[in-house]
Amino acid sequence: MKQFSLFLLFLLTGIPFVYSAKAPAIIEITRGQVQPDPVAVIDFLNAADKDASAAGVNVSDVITNDLYNCGLFAPIAKTDFVQPADDVQAKGVSFEQWQKTKARFIITGKVVLDSSSTMTVEFRVYDVLDKKQILAKSVSGDRKKWRRLAHAVADLMYSRITNESGFFNTQIVYSEPVVKGKKSAKRLMRMDYDGHGVTPITDSKSLAMTPRYSPSGQDIAYLRINNSSAEVFLINLKNNHQQKLGKFEGMSFAPRFAPDVSSIVMSLTKGGSSAIYTMNLKSKKMTRLTDHVSIDTSPCYSPDGTQIVFTSDRSGREKIYIMNTMGTDVRRISFGDGKYSQPVWSPRGDLIAFTKQEFGEGGGFFIGVMAPDGTGERMISNGWLVEAPCWSANGRYLLFAKQNSVKDKSSLYMVDMTGYNLRPINTPKEAEDGAWSPLLQ
Repeated sequence: MKQFSLFLLFLLTGIPFVYSAKAPAIIEITRGQVQPDPVAVIDFLNAADKDASAAGVNVSDVITNDLYNCGLFAPIAKTDFVQPADDVQAKGVSFEQWQKTKARFIITGKVVLDSSSTMTVEFRVYDVLDKKQILAKSVSGDRKKWRRLAHAVADLMYSRITNESGFFNTQIVYSEPVVKGKKSAKRLMRMDYDGHGVTPITDSKSLAMTPRYSPSGQDIAYLRINNSSAEVFLINLKNNHQQKLGKFEGMSFAPRFAPDVSSIVMSLTKGGSSAIYTMNLKSKKMTRLTDHVSIDTSPCYSPDGTQIVFTSDRSGREKIYIMNTMGTDVRRISFGDGKYSQPVWSPRGDLIAFTKQEFGEGGGFFIGVMAPDGTGERMISNGWLVEAPCWSANGRYLLFAKQNSVKDKSSLYMVDMTGYNLRPINTPKEAEDGAWSPLLQ
């Protein structure tokens, strides 16, 4: 899959390109839009079990949506298929027929209902151009969690073709504003990455804000404000047990976890200025890393746990800085015009995402990325207000909140590193402060 290796190289560097599916070695430089590969997702029928076939159609639909969302694949309409699902099941893939279509990849399979509570999804992926099967696997699990099985299948296909891990079998936690008469509150909601299965995980008696996933994905840290008191809570997503980590005066965002979960990093305000602190989660010992001279805020660990990126106005307007975890070797990495905020390190370690506000003609809010040394800065999305970028598990997509006008409600969007593949994530009501989980186990 030489063309996908080249695609990932260009995706990393930000150089726009389109490759030809019919001639993998030929790359055509265009205005930056990536031409997705056509894929046929054939219904996962089971000739021996009508119930399994019905479940298989649902699984196929979820896989189709996943492949569309990532921007690398263009699902073909079923009306354009040259082989019906039952014919593929009985005779196999006819490469000669499919090569007359636009299809580059075909995915087919079936669902087996193993018992009253479990199911197995068997599937195969074919490369039409090379006339061969490139993947054959099965996944099993709880019938009630069939969407997770479908996402897992899409992840396996994505990984096989791109040589990178997927991101479909993930969840998102976000803050939903709740209005009760004259009183406003916020509660945390959890859902699959594609907006399905929305459920509350906190009540609406206070302001629950800025959720942060732990590296394991088992816990969420969030800021709860009640009667002007700011407290940080840790909620276990398996049993919904909540634990108070502490009461922190002058905190405006929930802390972020260190990669080894031994500590958290946060900013606290004293005397009108904020500084960066860490807290050992076992001993609860607080360590101050920067002085309360300027406004230092929004800290985030690097994925290897050796550095911290943060925002500071020590040079005048807010810019992005990096330091080691002891608070030394502080260096500025952003030098563009405008105000930088909310830097977040990619789980791959190769990029830092941020929010930027530019002024004057053509100004506004932007979501951007840059390398950890400050090079390669580029904007990938914008709006009347965009904020709170958060990385996908594979470090190739960003989740963020967006408003299109002062009257518009905040909504969640995802975008890839090209900036062209922008997708809304539908939620029942307004959504803010999205946090993207690691891959689910």
